[in-house]
Amino acid sequence: MTDRATSPRTAPRVLLVDPYVAREDPMERKFVELYPSLGLLTLGAYLRSHGLDVAMVDLTFARDARPVTTDLRRSRPEVVGVHTKTLTHDRAFEVAARAKAEGAFAVAGGPDAATRPMHYLDGGFDAVVPGEGEGALVDLARRVSRGEDAAGVPGTVVRRGGRLVRGPARPFLRDLDALPLPAWDLVDMEQYLGSWQRSTGERRAAVLTSRGCPFDCSWCSKPTFGRTFRQQSPERVVAELRALQERYRVDYVRFCDDVFGVSRAWIDRLLTLLEEEGLQLKWECLARVDLLKPDLLKRMRAAGLERVYVGVESGSQKMLDLMNRGTRLAQVERTADALRREGVRQFWFLMLGYPGETLEDIEATLRLFRRFSPEEYSVSIAVPVPGTRFYASVKDRLTGRSRRPRRNGGRSLLYEAAYPEVLYRWEQARFGLEAALGKARARISPRVVERIGHVADRFHEKVATPLLVGKRPPARAAP
Repeated sequence: MTDRATSPRTAPRVLLVDPYVAREDPMERKFVELYPSLGLLTLGAYLRSHGLDVAMVDLTFARDARPVTTDLRRSRPEVVGVHTKTLTHDRAFEVAARAKAEGAFAVAGGPDAATRPMHYLDGGFDAVVPGEGEGALVDLARRVSRGEDAAGVPGTVVRRGGRLVRGPARPFLRDLDALPLPAWDLVDMEQYLGSWQRSTGERRAAVLTSRGCPFDCSWCSKPTFGRTFRQQSPERVVAELRALQERYRVDYVRFCDDVFGVSRAWIDRLLTLLEEEGLQLKWECLARVDLLKPDLLKRMRAAGLERVYVGVESGSQKMLDLMNRGTRLAQVERTADALRREGVRQFWFLMLGYPGETLEDIEATLRLFRRFSPEEYSVSIAVPVPGTRFYASVKDRLTGRSRRPRRNGGRSLLYEAAYPEVLYRWEQARFGLEAALGKARARISPRVVERIGHVADRFHEKVATPLLVGKRPPARAAP
């Protein structure tokens, strides 16, 4: 076999890897919805547009990381780029080891590596790209392909002599319309679409129309884009939707933006184009309750909106303020009512265990949940993510379990909170019971349902809470 260093190449070769293995995901398994990584598909398309040779290994449907080694030996890349997040931390390090064993230069990108680059460099990666990956990876791959030192590439971090060497800051991409369409051919789209079609009868795909989030929730980490917010034009979005329909017969789309519809003028224009184009797509999005005005929801529903994910988080205004959510309970109530009137499914995200939360705050959240009975929900225990104000406020109270976020994040208590973990687990179970009772009201006597709920509440108040809380001190407020 010809040696890689002496073999003539017309373009640097890059292998992108998504290390997420769905079958290993222990977190809220019933809520996992599978789509290919839009970040990697867009990155791959950009690298191609700049003359690089690109392949991708998507481990989503795999049993383990062995396909990485197979593709490394087949394609012989100079550079392997791995997307990282807390959930895939262990697998990302395994991919890096396999890449290094085959003589490739391993690069970590994505939110987890961005928050702790030295950790990833210590774990075997040659470089970290903490921000947007497009321009940085192009320059890095060209330099590595020429046999030059990678230190100093704008937008990268490497280690030299036991210290971090950061390249100059790389400006964010301003014109997202200039990005090529995602390179869907890098993954087996039919595997994703077929899975959706079998389970829902719809061919579902994901679309990302923006980068960043202008809001400043204290528990939210934004290592890649910071508080910047940039958006594609409605015309560019519709062009992508049309391409998905024409190439893959997609009939349902999830908009994966951190917040959808930040600009009212933007979403009004998008809705107008959807009406004019007649794409007949169903769709869903994640939005804030302060942005979903009733008149806007009516238009969105007419344009195909089926489901909205909303970060309700808490039924206590005190807790919303401590989280710096910037929303009011009155807005939650108004939006929940409007969604119900329009027949749009609601998925509520709720959080327990944030600093300052008391038993009374948890009860307020349960009462709100009981009042509106959203069709779907997720109740997580607050996770202190490095780089957030929440993390800074509890970093001296972290437990050893916080080092294993893949197994514990969202389901276990990762810092010394006001109450023991078993109390929060019990509260999660109460939300599950309340959801079941809400569904039962349509099938059995409301009087029976209310009686069950009353008995459960009395048991919680008189037996479970005193037993589970013990003598723990009251909650401390977040700074």
